[in-house]
Amino acid sequence: MVWLGAERPDAEQSSALTGWARARGVQLAPPSDARPHPVAVSVDAPAARDVGDDVERLLDRVRDAIAGRDAEAADGSLAAAESALRARPELPQASWLMAEVERARSSRFRRLPPLDEEAAERAWMRAEALDGGRVAGVGERAAAAHPAEATIALHPLPALATLRLDGRLQPVGSGIVATHAGPHALVVAWEEAPVWAGWIDAPAGSWALDLAIPEPPPCSLGDVGTAHLVRTDGGRSVDAASVRCSSWVAALAGPRPASVLVALCEAGRCGTLLEWTAPGAAVWTWSPAPEQVHGRWPTWATWGLVGVGAVVAAGVVVVASGILRSAPGETRFVSGGVKAQ
Repeated sequence: MVWLGAERPDAEQSSALTGWARARGVQLAPPSDARPHPVAVSVDAPAARDVGDDVERLLDRVRDAIAGRDAEAADGSLAAAESALRARPELPQASWLMAEVERARSSRFRRLPPLDEEAAERAWMRAEALDGGRVAGVGERAAAAHPAEATIALHPLPALATLRLDGRLQPVGSGIVATHAGPHALVVAWEEAPVWAGWIDAPAGSWALDLAIPEPPPCSLGDVGTAHLVRTDGGRSVDAASVRCSSWVAALAGPRPASVLVALCEAGRCGTLLEWTAPGAAVWTWSPAPEQVHGRWPTWATWGLVGVGAVVAAGVVVVASGILRSAPGETRFVSGGVKAQ
């Protein structure tokens, strides 16, 4: 079951989902956490820190060889440094280290025989394509031109994957990446774990690149997590074009409390979102309007007067009935003898 909402379902919504599943004799479960396999690294390959240290030492040897006019030593160290980096394109520092290798190669072609100005220019522009360029240092000379612009269209690219080009995170909503013509280290990661990595050489202009990226397993979060809501003429529907799970359910909060909208899905197709309410949940509520006493005779006063009136009326009845009068024939003692009254 995939919940299409920014917040998790509350207790009433969870109860509604449980009731929906019970009514259909099914059991709902969250997507699995299975992920694509990360990039395999040979057990003989040096660790990231070791690669960086090795390349730095090789670059020092190239500079010493150039200063000592030793072309063979310079070429050997450049080749070893490039080979070490090409074996580990997934390393975050691979691109800028390769850029320094290209700049060292540019200096070698400008200062050691056989001199090659065109090769030196190309190497410097390749370095700029990798790291964006920097100011020439002591003994270096920048290229007169800059690398041309390039646009790479990547296919396919998992919706929840992240893309790093030359160590920089790229927005990949459309699968189009803008960069410069030249070499690049491309890494596709899944939750920071590289699942595809390689060196590419982008030509100037537009270029399409097909990647053999491992897809997330069916019914995993990476698979069904690509589903999302879209607006239609009839309201809302579920877009699940890239989902491969054979049987799953999409759900979201309903229009009323304790209700949910549920759609049955098969792979990349989902049915209509239908509302389901939690069993026993009230569909309407009513409460009396608050009593208004401003400018009107309050109800309690009316009942108070009725009570008082009843007491007064009872008193009148009692008096009228003569119950409180003296009984006839009562003997009274008065001065002058006894009289009957």
